[in-house]
Amino acid sequence: MAEEEVVLRGFPAYTVLNLLALAFTVFALGAAGLIGMVASYIVGLCALAVLPFATAAYYLAPEVRSESSGFRRELLTLLLPAVNMLIFVALLVRLGAFFYWNMMVMAVAFMLLYKPTKMPRPDIKWGVLGGVAMFITVILVISVLSLAGVGATTEAVLLAWFMPEMGQGAAAQLEAIVTFLVIALGEELWARLTLGYGGTAVAGLRTAWFWSTYWFLYMHTPGRLRYGTLAPVILAILGTVMVVFLLFFRRNPSVWTGVTMHAVYNTLLAGLYYGMLLLELAVLAVLLYALSKVTETRVEIKLPKLEVVSSG
Repeated sequence: MAEEEVVLRGFPAYTVLNLLALAFTVFALGAAGLIGMVASYIVGLCALAVLPFATAAYYLAPEVRSESSGFRRELLTLLLPAVNMLIFVALLVRLGAFFYWNMMVMAVAFMLLYKPTKMPRPDIKWGVLGGVAMFITVILVISVLSLAGVGATTEAVLLAWFMPEMGQGAAAQLEAIVTFLVIALGEELWARLTLGYGGTAVAGLRTAWFWSTYWFLYMHTPGRLRYGTLAPVILAILGTVMVVFLLFFRRNPSVWTGVTMHAVYNTLLAGLYYGMLLLELAVLAVLLYALSKVTETRVEIKLPKLEVVSSG
C-alpha cells in the first residue's frame, strides 16, 4: 500500500514538471525572432513525433525496481526534468561536449539519491542481438523509403546519424572510438540508469520509462533542426529503432546490456558510413569481453547518517 501511495504522489508532480520543461524548450525558441519561431514550430512537431514511441515504452517498460523516499525522492522529482531541459539547451547552442559530460555527471550524482539498486547480470547475447536487430531495422526503413521514391529523404535520414566532419582514415578511426564510447556509455547511463531507475524511484515504473524514452528521443532534435520539417521524420525512425531496443532490453534490464546494444548499433552504423573501422571493432570486442565477466551490477553508495541533537 505504501508503494502505491508513493507512485500516485510522484506521478503528477514528475509528469507536470517534465511537461513544463518541454514547453520551455519550445517557447523559448519562439521568442528569438522569425528564425526562432520556425525552429520552435519544428521542435514542437518533433515533440509530437516522439509521443507514440514514448507511449510504446510505457507499455514495454522492463521489470525494474528502484525506490527512494523523503527528501531524496523530492529532489529527484525536481532535478531530473530541470537538468534534462538544461542539456537540451546545451545541445541547441552546440555545446555537445557539455551535454555528454553532463550526462556522465548526472548518472554518478544521482546514484547518491537512489536506494541501493541491484540490476540483473548483463546478458551479452541479448545486447549483441539487440544491436544487430536495431541496425537491420534502420536499414529496412531506409530501403522502404528508397522504394517509395524519396531518395533525397533517405540520404538526409542516413546522414543524420553520422558526423561527416570526422573525415576518413586514421582520424575517423580515432574519432569513431571516442564517439562510440561516449555516446553508448554516456547516453545509456543517463537514459537507462538516471532517468529509468532514478525516475522509477519517484514516479513508478511505467511513468519513468515513458519519460526516459521521451527525453532520449527528444534530445536528438537540436542536431536535426538543419533538416527542417524532415526532423520529425528522422525522430520517428529513431523511435522505431528505440522500440526494437526496448523489446530486447526488457528481457534483461541491465544498464550494461543497454550499453552493449547501443555500442554494437553505433559500431555497425559507423562501419556502414566510414567503412570498416578495425580499431573500433577491437575496442568493442574488449568491451564485450569485460561485460561478459560482470556477475552482477549493484548501485550502492552509502550516505552518512545525519544525527539530530535535541537542544533540550
